[in-house]
Amino acid sequence: SVVISDGALNIEVDRQGNPNYNIFKESEEAPEEGGSSTAVALELARLRNIELIYADQSTRQEMAALVNDATFSGEFSAEKFSLKSEADITSRFADLDGIRYLPGKKITYDASILVNLEEGSYDIEEAVLNVEDNAFKVDGTIESWESGTYFDLFASGDDGNLEGVLALLPEQYAESLQDFSSSGKFVFNALVKGQYNERQNPEVRVEFGLEDGRLSSPRLDNPLKDVRFNAIFTNGKFRDNSSSVFTLESFKGYFNRELVEMRLEVANFDEPVIDFSLDGVAPLESVYGLLGNPRVTGGSGEVEIKKLRLKGAYKDMIDPGRISRVEASGALEFDDAALSIKDEEILFDRGELRLEGNRMAVEGLRIEGAGSDISFMGSAYNILPVFFADSLNSQDVELLFDASLVAKSLDIDRLMKFSTLTEEEEQAPEEVKDSLKVAVVQKRQTVTSFLKGSFNADVEAFNYNLIEGNNFKGKLEFDNNIMGIRGEVTAFNGQLLLDGKTYFQDEPHLEAKLTCKAIDVTEFFRQSENFGQDVLQSQNLKGKLDALIAIYAYWDEEGNFDMDKLRVLAGVAIKNGELRDFGMLESFSSFVKIKDLERINFVDVQNYLEIRKQRLYLPAMFIRSNALNLTVSGEHTFGNEIEYNIKVNAGQVLAERFKRYDPSLKPKPAKRSGTFNLYYAILGTIDDYNIVSSKRRVKSDFEQSEIRKREIQRGLEQAFGAVQLLDEPEEWKDNSEYNPGQEEYLDFDMEGGG
Repeated sequence: SVVISDGALNIEVDRQGNPNYNIFKESEEAPEEGGSSTAVALELARLRNIELIYADQSTRQEMAALVNDATFSGEFSAEKFSLKSEADITSRFADLDGIRYLPGKKITYDASILVNLEEGSYDIEEAVLNVEDNAFKVDGTIESWESGTYFDLFASGDDGNLEGVLALLPEQYAESLQDFSSSGKFVFNALVKGQYNERQNPEVRVEFGLEDGRLSSPRLDNPLKDVRFNAIFTNGKFRDNSSSVFTLESFKGYFNRELVEMRLEVANFDEPVIDFSLDGVAPLESVYGLLGNPRVTGGSGEVEIKKLRLKGAYKDMIDPGRISRVEASGALEFDDAALSIKDEEILFDRGELRLEGNRMAVEGLRIEGAGSDISFMGSAYNILPVFFADSLNSQDVELLFDASLVAKSLDIDRLMKFSTLTEEEEQAPEEVKDSLKVAVVQKRQTVTSFLKGSFNADVEAFNYNLIEGNNFKGKLEFDNNIMGIRGEVTAFNGQLLLDGKTYFQDEPHLEAKLTCKAIDVTEFFRQSENFGQDVLQSQNLKGKLDALIAIYAYWDEEGNFDMDKLRVLAGVAIKNGELRDFGMLESFSSFVKIKDLERINFVDVQNYLEIRKQRLYLPAMFIRSNALNLTVSGEHTFGNEIEYNIKVNAGQVLAERFKRYDPSLKPKPAKRSGTFNLYYAILGTIDDYNIVSSKRRVKSDFEQSEIRKREIQRGLEQAFGAVQLLDEPEEWKDNSEYNPGQEEYLDFDMEGGG
């Protein structure tokens, strides 16, 4: 006996059919009768923990397995002997003609084989093969001929299940069904008969079926009961892929007493021709897991599948130019069907999806849930090419559609949560979370890459966080990873015109134009949650805002908003403005009455703004109010660091110090002849700032801000056309008689914040 352990056995056959184990030189003398040319006096061989690798280039076969334990016993020195063998094997893979079988499968066998080395025949007297604990009885013969290998084998199983058959299927076909199991009367029979060589294959026929059975899966909340079906595979008259046919006949089963019937035929495995039909009722309570989305955690109601039929060549189904050759018909009808998605219930109240050749009609589809009530109607083309498209969309398939969307209500932030990570995913390590976020972005990119068409949208009411809008009328357009939106909406007690595009490919970005008409400033700040700052809040402001805003926003590949790349250009005008109880102005109480500062009315103001690299730029602007007239410019970072520059009319300040408080809140006149101006810079942070007198600094910043103002204006004019600019009144310019090189100041004490 011999024992081989902890090693590897590599068997190779070259293109001419020569094996690497043929190492013995033939003797010129004839062997003695009854003995082999190489006598091996061995009765027992054992393999333990051996990696087995087999590659045959002549037949395009490659296999790899771990032999955990195997024994072989017999009179190996004889020409004829009975071989008994048992083995416990873990299959790595078996690649046959480019198709992978048995990946990671557990295989055992117990066989008794009559070996005739002289004739090259192996007669299987008795053998039991177990694949993933499914037993198959095997008998028949294998003979080695000069022209190839002849098989006459039969396998059967009367106590098996679906898992055993799935374990034998090619990996690419079994993957989507690998978690299905069956119970009931399962029958399996297989026949392999004929010669195998480079030019021909043996006949292969496999039949299996189930009676009075159940099909279960972790993806099914309830099993499919009373299942019966019969399946047949044959490699046909040519005994190759071109003549192979798989047929699933008379499939019937019940979900919650609702009948489901199906038939499938796939012919010509080289260029598959598919004939598929499905009819029945699918209760979402049972089948929601088949959607394969971890965010979907439950279901209720039913989807009725009405005589769904697909018939045609697969190559035609994936090609929009050939899809007209495919027969497609049937419908899906929703009846109070609901899905639970991330603690929200989405109800498909009613509606129908109807397949008519290459056209899918959407009729009366109403979706309620997550604070939304939406109805869809329309049609789409190329549904099948999109459904069968690969992840790279190598066929450049486009889902062409024209539809209308009518919504009584639309809760945007609740709907957007559907694409965020689940609670379980949020608990994952950071590197895993990052990869999941990337996957979400890539999936969104994949979906939008197929879309080409438009929705005419009519939304009665919508909200996003605190932002509320009414009567949106517009259009959403999709074209190759780009979503465009144009429309008009009532919001912030005014009107908004929106024209924007979102680019989903690679790192997503947004380009949008927003026109604001008579927006209520108080509501604008309140609903926008004061833009994340607590210095100037909604209760401090009053007035009507007109604005032109161009927005350029970016996200990274994980879907995180990139603040550094955000750029906003804006031209704003406030009418009938009022500033109330703004604490920062208390620093000017040295030269303005406190009562005047509590409530400031100012004349219409217009200016340009820019946001770039997390910094808000305010070019010089003239403000005429009841408290004082001033020109102001500055910068304000997202971290609340500030640098404001202010010019104040000094003569007007002196005059107003000796006047009584004016309860009429009338703005001061712009003209003040014969006076000079004061210049102050406010530096620091919102909580801790200083006010310093500096004419050079302020005037220099005003000059630079004029350049920035013109750049912003040009950017807005490129987006919107002509934009009107409001300048500081000529009457309020600096007195040319004053020495520009001398600092100007009034000796009033002023304190900074904090």
